[in-house]
Amino acid sequence: MKFLLVRLSSFGDVVFTLPLAKALRGEGDRLAWAVEGPLAGLVEGAPYVDDVLVATTRTWRKRPFSAGTRTELRTFLRALSAFEPDLVVDAQGLLKSAWITLAARARRKVGFGFRTATEKVNALVTHERVDVPAGTHVVDRGLALAEHVLGRTGFPRTPDVSHLVARPAPEVDDWLAARRARPFALLQPFSSRETKEWDAGETSAFCRALAAKGLDPVLRWGPGERERAARIVADSGGTASLAPPSPPAASARLASRAALFVGADTGPTHLAAAAGTPTVALYGPTDPARFGPVGPRVRILRDGTGAYNAGVPGLPGLTADVVLEASLALLDERADAPSGA
Repeated sequence: MKFLLVRLSSFGDVVFTLPLAKALRGEGDRLAWAVEGPLAGLVEGAPYVDDVLVATTRTWRKRPFSAGTRTELRTFLRALSAFEPDLVVDAQGLLKSAWITLAARARRKVGFGFRTATEKVNALVTHERVDVPAGTHVVDRGLALAEHVLGRTGFPRTPDVSHLVARPAPEVDDWLAARRARPFALLQPFSSRETKEWDAGETSAFCRALAAKGLDPVLRWGPGERERAARIVADSGGTASLAPPSPPAASARLASRAALFVGADTGPTHLAAAAGTPTVALYGPTDPARFGPVGPRVRILRDGTGAYNAGVPGLPGLTADVVLEASLALLDERADAPSGA
Protein backbone atom coordinates (compact mmCIF):
# COMPACT_ATOMS: atom_id res chain seq x y z
CA MET A 1 0.00 0.00 0.00
CA LYS A 2 1.18 3.52 -0.81
CA PHE A 3 0.54 6.28 1.73
CA LEU A 4 0.52 10.03 1.16
CA LEU A 5 1.09 11.97 4.39
CA VAL A 6 0.12 15.64 4.35
CA ARG A 7 1.78 17.74 7.07
CA LEU A 8 3.09 20.94 5.57
CA SER A 9 4.25 22.89 8.62
CA SER A 10 5.35 24.14 11.13
CA PHE A 11 8.89 23.18 12.23
CA GLY A 12 7.90 21.65 15.56
CA ASP A 13 4.74 20.05 14.21
CA VAL A 14 6.66 18.36 11.40
CA VAL A 15 8.99 16.89 14.05
CA PHE A 16 5.94 15.76 16.04
CA THR A 17 4.54 14.02 12.94
CA LEU A 18 7.60 11.81 12.40
CA PRO A 19 6.17 9.02 14.63
CA LEU A 20 3.04 8.93 12.46
CA ALA A 21 5.13 8.63 9.30
CA LYS A 22 7.19 5.81 10.79
CA ALA A 23 4.09 3.95 11.93
CA LEU A 24 2.45 4.17 8.51
CA ARG A 25 5.58 3.17 6.60
CA GLY A 26 6.03 0.15 8.84
CA GLU A 27 2.76 -1.23 7.44
CA GLY A 28 3.03 0.06 3.86
CA ASP A 29 5.18 -0.38 0.79
CA ARG A 30 5.87 3.31 0.19
CA LEU A 31 5.24 6.67 1.85
CA ALA A 32 5.35 10.16 0.36
CA TRP A 33 5.24 13.29 2.53
CA ALA A 34 3.87 16.63 1.32
CA VAL A 35 5.73 19.39 3.19
CA GLU A 36 6.67 23.05 2.85
CA GLY A 37 9.97 23.64 1.06
CA PRO A 38 11.94 25.17 3.99
CA LEU A 39 11.09 22.15 6.14
CA ALA A 40 11.68 19.43 3.54
CA GLY A 41 15.16 18.77 4.94
CA LEU A 42 13.61 17.50 8.16
CA VAL A 43 12.04 14.51 6.40
CA GLU A 44 14.43 13.94 3.49
CA GLY A 45 16.61 10.91 4.06
CA ALA A 46 14.42 9.38 6.75
CA PRO A 47 14.34 5.60 6.16
CA TYR A 48 10.57 5.65 6.59
CA VAL A 49 9.96 8.41 3.99
CA ASP A 50 10.39 7.33 0.37
CA ASP A 51 9.33 10.48 -1.47
CA VAL A 52 9.18 14.15 -0.47
CA LEU A 53 6.64 16.31 -2.31
CA VAL A 54 7.57 19.97 -1.83
CA ALA A 55 4.57 22.30 -1.64
CA THR A 56 5.52 25.95 -1.20
CA THR A 57 1.99 26.98 -0.29
CA ARG A 58 3.05 30.21 1.42
CA THR A 59 4.58 31.48 -1.81
CA TRP A 60 1.65 30.23 -3.86
CA ARG A 61 -0.82 32.12 -1.67
CA LYS A 62 1.21 35.32 -1.78
CA ARG A 63 1.64 35.25 -5.57
CA PRO A 64 -1.20 33.06 -6.86
CA PHE A 65 -1.09 34.34 -10.45
CA SER A 66 2.66 34.53 -11.01
CA ALA A 67 4.40 32.40 -13.63
CA GLY A 68 6.61 30.87 -10.93
CA THR A 69 3.60 29.77 -8.91
CA ARG A 70 1.96 28.19 -11.96
CA THR A 71 5.15 26.29 -12.76
CA GLU A 72 5.60 25.06 -9.19
CA LEU A 73 1.96 24.01 -8.96
CA ARG A 74 2.17 22.01 -12.18
CA THR A 75 5.34 20.31 -10.96
CA PHE A 76 3.77 19.46 -7.62
CA LEU A 77 0.53 18.15 -9.14
CA ARG A 78 2.45 15.99 -11.62
CA ALA A 79 4.46 14.46 -8.78
CA LEU A 80 1.28 13.92 -6.77
CA SER A 81 -0.41 12.22 -9.70
CA ALA A 82 2.63 10.07 -10.47
CA PHE A 83 2.80 8.80 -6.89
CA GLU A 84 -0.75 7.38 -7.09
CA PRO A 85 -1.42 6.91 -3.36
CA ASP A 86 -3.83 4.29 -2.15
CA LEU A 87 -4.52 6.27 1.02
CA VAL A 88 -4.08 9.91 2.05
CA VAL A 89 -3.57 10.86 5.69
CA ASP A 90 -4.09 14.58 6.34
CA ALA A 91 -2.38 15.27 9.66
CA GLN A 92 -2.58 19.06 9.30
CA GLY A 93 -6.30 19.75 9.54
CA LEU A 94 -6.12 23.10 7.73
CA LEU A 95 -7.53 24.59 4.55
CA LYS A 96 -4.05 24.63 2.95
CA SER A 97 -3.68 20.89 3.46
CA ALA A 98 -7.27 20.23 2.39
CA TRP A 99 -6.66 21.21 -1.21
CA ILE A 100 -3.73 18.76 -1.45
CA THR A 101 -5.86 16.01 0.06
CA LEU A 102 -8.63 16.89 -2.37
CA ALA A 103 -6.26 16.89 -5.36
CA ALA A 104 -4.84 13.45 -4.55
CA ARG A 105 -6.53 10.56 -6.32
CA ALA A 106 -6.94 7.94 -3.63
CA ARG A 107 -9.62 5.48 -2.63
CA ARG A 108 -9.33 6.41 1.06
CA LYS A 109 -8.68 9.77 2.66
CA VAL A 110 -8.32 9.99 6.43
CA GLY A 111 -8.11 13.13 8.54
CA PHE A 112 -9.38 14.83 11.65
CA GLY A 113 -13.07 15.21 12.42
CA PHE A 114 -14.99 18.44 12.76
CA ARG A 115 -14.25 18.66 16.50
CA THR A 116 -10.50 18.16 16.03
CA ALA A 117 -9.50 19.80 12.74
CA THR A 118 -8.10 23.27 13.35
CA GLU A 119 -10.01 24.55 10.34
CA LYS A 120 -13.24 22.56 10.11
CA VAL A 121 -13.47 22.87 6.32
CA ASN A 122 -10.63 20.33 6.19
CA ALA A 123 -13.00 17.58 7.36
CA LEU A 124 -15.09 18.02 4.23
CA VAL A 125 -12.40 16.54 1.96
CA THR A 126 -11.81 13.28 3.85
CA HIS A 127 -13.74 10.02 3.80
CA GLU A 128 -12.86 8.88 7.32
CA ARG A 129 -12.54 11.25 10.27
CA VAL A 130 -10.84 10.86 13.63
CA ASP A 131 -11.60 13.01 16.67
CA VAL A 132 -9.41 13.18 19.76
CA PRO A 133 -9.92 14.87 23.15
CA ALA A 134 -9.09 18.56 23.37
CA GLY A 135 -5.55 19.16 24.60
CA THR A 136 -4.16 15.92 23.17
CA HIS A 137 -0.47 16.19 22.39
CA VAL A 138 0.34 16.77 18.72
CA VAL A 139 2.30 13.48 18.59
CA ASP A 140 -0.70 11.56 19.92
CA ARG A 141 -3.10 13.35 17.56
CA GLY A 142 -1.02 12.01 14.69
CA LEU A 143 -0.75 8.54 16.15
CA ALA A 144 -4.54 8.45 16.55
CA LEU A 145 -4.69 8.62 12.75
CA ALA A 146 -2.22 5.72 12.52
CA GLU A 147 -4.31 3.71 14.97
CA HIS A 148 -7.43 4.30 12.86
CA VAL A 149 -5.71 3.35 9.61
CA LEU A 150 -3.74 0.36 10.88
CA GLY A 151 -6.14 -0.95 13.51
CA ARG A 152 -3.66 -1.23 16.35
CA THR A 153 -1.93 0.80 19.04
CA GLY A 154 1.46 0.87 20.75
CA PHE A 155 3.47 2.98 18.31
CA PRO A 156 6.64 4.70 19.64
CA ARG A 157 6.04 8.37 20.55
CA THR A 158 9.58 9.73 20.35
CA PRO A 159 10.32 11.21 16.91
CA ASP A 160 13.04 9.26 15.11
CA VAL A 161 15.57 11.89 14.00
CA SER A 162 18.48 9.50 13.52
CA HIS A 163 18.70 10.44 9.83
CA LEU A 164 19.30 14.07 10.82
CA VAL A 165 21.86 13.24 13.49
CA ALA A 166 23.78 11.09 11.01
CA ARG A 167 23.62 13.56 8.12
CA PRO A 168 26.91 15.46 7.59
CA ALA A 169 26.63 19.23 8.03
CA PRO A 170 29.97 20.84 7.04
CA GLU A 171 29.64 24.07 9.06
CA VAL A 172 28.49 22.22 12.15
CA ASP A 173 31.08 19.46 11.74
CA ASP A 174 33.93 21.92 11.26
CA TRP A 175 32.85 23.85 14.33
CA LEU A 176 32.66 20.66 16.40
CA ALA A 177 36.09 19.54 15.20
CA ALA A 178 37.60 22.88 16.23
CA ARG A 179 36.21 22.42 19.76
CA ARG A 180 38.15 19.14 20.15
CA ALA A 181 35.37 17.47 22.14
CA ARG A 182 35.17 20.24 24.76
CA PRO A 183 31.68 19.89 26.31
CA PHE A 184 29.12 22.60 25.71
CA ALA A 185 25.51 23.54 26.42
CA LEU A 186 23.40 24.73 23.49
CA LEU A 187 20.95 27.55 24.25
CA GLN A 188 17.93 28.53 22.15
CA PRO A 189 16.19 31.47 23.90
CA PHE A 190 14.47 32.67 20.70
CA SER A 191 11.13 31.57 19.33
CA SER A 192 8.45 32.53 16.83
CA ARG A 193 6.66 34.81 19.30
CA GLU A 194 8.11 37.27 21.79
CA THR A 195 5.95 35.94 24.63
CA LYS A 196 7.48 32.47 24.15
CA GLU A 197 11.10 33.69 24.34
CA TRP A 198 13.42 33.61 27.33
CA ASP A 199 14.57 36.98 28.65
CA ALA A 200 17.94 38.08 27.23
CA GLY A 201 19.22 39.29 30.61
CA GLU A 202 18.35 35.99 32.31
CA THR A 203 19.97 34.11 29.42
CA SER A 204 23.21 36.08 29.90
CA ALA A 205 23.13 35.46 33.65
CA PHE A 206 22.54 31.76 33.01
CA CYS A 207 25.55 31.71 30.67
CA ARG A 208 27.79 33.15 33.38
CA ALA A 209 26.51 30.70 36.00
CA LEU A 210 26.81 27.71 33.69
CA ALA A 211 30.37 28.65 32.69
CA ALA A 212 31.25 28.80 36.39
CA LYS A 213 30.16 25.16 36.58
CA GLY A 214 32.60 24.24 33.79
CA LEU A 215 30.19 23.94 30.86
CA ASP A 216 30.61 26.24 27.85
CA PRO A 217 27.36 28.05 26.90
CA VAL A 218 26.75 28.34 23.14
CA LEU A 219 23.96 30.42 21.58
CA ARG A 220 22.07 28.87 18.67
CA TRP A 221 20.48 31.34 16.29
CA GLY A 222 18.28 31.24 13.21
CA PRO A 223 17.28 33.71 10.48
CA GLY A 224 17.22 37.25 11.83
CA GLU A 225 18.53 36.23 15.25
CA ARG A 226 22.30 36.47 14.90
CA GLU A 227 22.60 40.05 16.20
CA ARG A 228 20.40 39.29 19.19
CA ALA A 229 22.46 36.23 19.99
CA ALA A 230 25.66 38.28 19.68
CA ARG A 231 24.32 40.81 22.20
CA ILE A 232 23.66 38.02 24.70
CA VAL A 233 27.19 36.73 24.14
CA ALA A 234 28.58 40.22 24.79
CA ASP A 235 26.46 40.64 27.93
CA SER A 236 27.68 37.27 29.22
CA GLY A 237 31.13 38.76 29.73
CA GLY A 238 32.71 36.47 27.19
CA THR A 239 31.56 33.27 28.88
CA ALA A 240 29.30 32.38 25.93
CA SER A 241 29.92 32.02 22.21
CA LEU A 242 27.90 31.78 19.02
CA ALA A 243 26.97 28.46 17.45
CA PRO A 244 27.67 27.95 13.75
CA PRO A 245 24.86 28.57 11.24
CA SER A 246 22.53 25.59 11.42
CA PRO A 247 19.42 25.30 9.24
CA PRO A 248 16.52 23.19 10.57
CA ALA A 249 17.88 19.87 9.35
CA ALA A 250 21.34 20.48 10.87
CA SER A 251 19.95 21.47 14.26
CA ALA A 252 19.58 17.86 15.36
CA ARG A 253 23.21 17.01 14.57
CA LEU A 254 24.44 20.06 16.48
CA ALA A 255 22.16 19.43 19.45
CA SER A 256 23.06 15.74 19.61
CA ARG A 257 26.67 16.70 20.37
CA ALA A 258 25.71 19.02 23.23
CA ALA A 259 25.89 17.96 26.87
CA LEU A 260 22.76 20.02 27.55
CA PHE A 261 20.12 21.89 25.57
CA VAL A 262 18.09 24.74 27.06
CA GLY A 263 15.45 26.23 24.79
CA ALA A 264 12.10 27.94 24.41
CA ASP A 265 9.10 26.33 22.73
CA THR A 266 10.50 26.07 19.20
CA GLY A 267 11.52 23.48 16.62
CA PRO A 268 15.20 23.10 17.59
CA THR A 269 14.15 22.30 21.16
CA HIS A 270 11.94 19.48 19.92
CA LEU A 271 14.77 18.14 17.74
CA ALA A 272 17.21 18.20 20.66
CA ALA A 273 14.80 16.27 22.87
CA ALA A 274 14.13 13.70 20.17
CA ALA A 275 17.87 13.29 19.58
CA GLY A 276 18.27 12.25 23.22
CA THR A 277 20.11 15.35 24.43
CA PRO A 278 19.25 16.30 28.04
CA THR A 279 16.77 19.10 27.34
CA VAL A 280 15.32 21.79 29.58
CA ALA A 281 12.32 23.30 27.79
CA LEU A 282 11.01 26.73 28.82
CA TYR A 283 7.28 27.31 28.39
CA GLY A 284 4.87 30.18 28.84
CA PRO A 285 1.77 30.76 26.70
CA THR A 286 1.73 27.36 25.02
CA ASP A 287 0.61 24.26 26.90
CA PRO A 288 3.42 21.69 27.25
CA ALA A 289 0.80 18.97 27.65
CA ARG A 290 -0.02 19.53 24.00
CA PHE A 291 3.19 21.00 22.58
CA GLY A 292 5.96 19.85 24.95
CA PRO A 293 9.10 18.17 23.59
CA VAL A 294 9.14 14.37 23.49
CA GLY A 295 12.35 12.53 24.30
CA PRO A 296 14.10 10.35 26.86
CA ARG A 297 15.74 13.17 28.90
CA VAL A 298 13.38 16.14 29.10
CA ARG A 299 12.52 18.54 31.89
CA ILE A 300 9.83 21.15 31.25
CA LEU A 301 9.69 24.43 33.17
CA ARG A 302 6.61 26.62 32.81
CA ASP A 303 6.43 30.27 33.80
CA GLY A 304 3.69 30.43 36.41
CA THR A 305 3.37 34.21 36.55
CA GLY A 306 0.85 34.43 33.73
CA ALA A 307 2.59 37.58 32.51
CA TYR A 308 2.52 36.30 28.94
CA ASN A 309 -1.27 36.47 29.00
CA ALA A 310 -0.87 40.24 29.18
CA GLY A 311 1.64 40.18 26.33
CA VAL A 312 4.68 40.53 28.61
CA PRO A 313 7.71 38.96 26.91
CA GLY A 314 10.58 37.09 28.46
CA LEU A 315 8.98 34.41 30.71
CA PRO A 316 9.72 36.46 33.88
CA GLY A 317 9.09 33.54 36.23
CA LEU A 318 11.96 31.55 34.72
CA THR A 319 15.03 33.20 36.22
CA ALA A 320 18.60 32.12 35.57
CA ASP A 321 18.75 30.48 39.02
CA VAL A 322 15.57 28.45 38.40
CA VAL A 323 16.77 27.21 35.03
CA LEU A 324 20.28 26.47 36.34
CA GLU A 325 18.89 24.35 39.16
CA ALA A 326 16.76 22.33 36.74
CA SER A 327 19.65 21.96 34.29
CA LEU A 328 22.09 20.67 36.90
CA ALA A 329 19.48 18.27 38.27
CA LEU A 330 18.87 16.88 34.79
CA LEU A 331 22.60 16.43 34.18
CA ASP A 332 22.91 14.68 37.55
CA GLU A 333 20.10 12.31 36.55
CA ARG A 334 22.00 11.42 33.40
CA ALA A 335 25.23 10.88 35.34
CA ASP A 336 23.41 8.62 37.80
CA ALA A 337 21.66 6.59 35.12
CA PRO A 338 22.76 2.95 34.84
CA SER A 339 24.90 1.90 31.91
CA GLY A 340 22.84 1.67 28.71
CA ALA A 341 20.07 3.96 30.00
